Amino acid sequence: MSAYQYSDVHPSLKLLEENWQVIRAEYLAAANKVTLWPEEFLHNGLWDVLGIHYPERTMPGASLCPRTKELVQRIPGLLLAGFSILRPGCVVLPHMGAVHGVWRSHLGLICPQDAWLEVLGERYVAREGKVVVFDDSNLHSAGNQGESDRVVLIVDFWKQDAAI
Repeated sequence: MSAYQYSDVHPSLKLLEENWQVIRAEYLAAANKVTLWPEEFLHNGLWDVLGIHYPERTMPGASLCPRTKELVQRIPGLLLAGFSILRPGCVVLPHMGAVHGVWRSHLGLICPQDAWLEVLGERYVAREGKVVVFDDSNLHSAGNQGESDRVVLIVDFWKQDAAI
């Protein structure tokens, strides 16, 4: 059994795939507003983020990326959403998500072939316009051995709200 699932299993995420170019355009317009991923113990300082949605907080990307915010808010059980940027040379150490009962999805926006996600020892290279989903409580890591940024839109949503 694969560590990954796709939009055929999570049909509400097809909305992101259908609008990926709009989402990428909003990211590119706001790319100069990213900040360092806050869990600095997980990475080597080359992982950035631009938050779109987080419970009971106003995220900086919400006003900069209004269409993206609107789209992610239509996903049942939405927990959080934001752009994840792995700079060239980034290493994200193996870890498990802090919140159990969550699916984590990545929508590929800028996807160099030398950047990867690994869940339970199975590697995945993001593809532009495609969603991949994994259980955030499983051990996972990531890296970018390429020469350009890897950018995905992360959307976490509660498992009990997912239509599977």
